[in-house]
Amino acid sequence: MNHERYLCVNEHATLLMLALDNLPSHIQGEYSFDPKPDGEHYTDAEVTLTVHGQRYLFSTEIKRIHRKESLSALLGAARSDTLLVCNRLTTHLADFCTENAINFIDEAGNARLSYDGLNLWIEGKNLTENHLAIPQPAKPGLGFMKLLFALLVQEDVLHLPFRTIAEMANISLGMVSKGFKYLEAEKLVSLGRTRRILDKEALYQIWIEHYRTVLRPKLGGLKLVAPDDWRDIPLTSKDCWGGEVAADELTRYLQPYELQLFTLEPLQKKLALIKAKPDASGRLWLVPAFWGKALDININAKALLAVAELLASRDSRNKEVAERINEQYLQLKTLPETWV
Repeated sequence: MNHERYLCVNEHATLLMLALDNLPSHIQGEYSFDPKPDGEHYTDAEVTLTVHGQRYLFSTEIKRIHRKESLSALLGAARSDTLLVCNRLTTHLADFCTENAINFIDEAGNARLSYDGLNLWIEGKNLTENHLAIPQPAKPGLGFMKLLFALLVQEDVLHLPFRTIAEMANISLGMVSKGFKYLEAEKLVSLGRTRRILDKEALYQIWIEHYRTVLRPKLGGLKLVAPDDWRDIPLTSKDCWGGEVAADELTRYLQPYELQLFTLEPLQKKLALIKAKPDASGRLWLVPAFWGKALDININAKALLAVAELLASRDSRNKEVAERINEQYLQLKTLPETWV
């Protein structure tokens, strides 16, 4: 399986998530996949748009459009309560939709639709005649990343009630439901009678690749002056090293310099215990754990935290150590090129 497939196993799901995520903030989009085998148009999904408290339900066609002929095929089925979700359209194709009452939202969040009092006309920047933007893969959100982490580090999490999963991943119940809908649509998990992960390698790739840009910037915490020896830092039972210290514990191959410590303790309480001074350029990064208290941070979790932080550093030596950890613990075929 090539790398592109990790985020785009199901192209329909990717297009739909992009389109809804890129709408203005006052428009909330929800969806459910219900494709019909008979090949009829506008049967790929049901999309609900909520605008100022009003809900609008659309039967939805999801497809890539590059020629007018692809749109002409929809003319007989298009109604005011149908919606086309597609790649970014040229001005010419968008105008064709308007002239023929084809409601659409594209992956960039541009939209032209009119239904039951809802009238949207959203145009993106730099859309010119005969110009097609290169589609961008869907970028996971913070809650989705936290859900993935819980699924990857503790295998039985997948089989627990959604409310318990929400507590273990430290996310909302709605985020669990939304995350699983996406994973099922992408054929990464099965939610049938027996829940199971269908492509664990893909889940690892998604999490590691997006740790640096999605999760890491939201970790928060404090930068502190580090002691001469990181082993002198007092730990509580739920504290967990990430990055270079975790790598050293796993491989004995790296002398830690940048120190990342996750804790479930309140930061001020932990700060008093460590007795370290805050310093914006300090080498010790004290981080509130992003997972729930009940999640078991086992050796696999430490390996995942170590690899993601090492690759995020963009240091060639750290990359080498990350590959060692992967070979010994995660055993992925390749690590994402997160430093490119």
